[in-house]
Amino acid sequence: MMPYKSRIYARSFDDFGEWVRHEGEEFLLVLEGEIQLLTEFYEATTLGKGDNVYYDANMGHLVISVSEQDAEVLWVTAQ
Repeated sequence: MMPYKSRIYARSFDDFGEWVRHEGEEFLLVLEGEIQLLTEFYEATTLGKGDNVYYDANMGHLVISVSEQDAEVLWVTAQ
């Protein structure tokens, strides 16, 4: 497992250009702000402070901040 904390600056899919994909599974916990998890197979999910999600990282995914400030998240990636 690889845990890491990130600040989410992106505000739209266009900030990425294409889906993020990689081996393994991911756990995501929102530490500050509000985010939207976008995936290629499911509807967008909005998460606030304390909310979390677990997903297959082989599926195209990305995270954007939907709060006024940048969001902060904790990711744990397992391969």
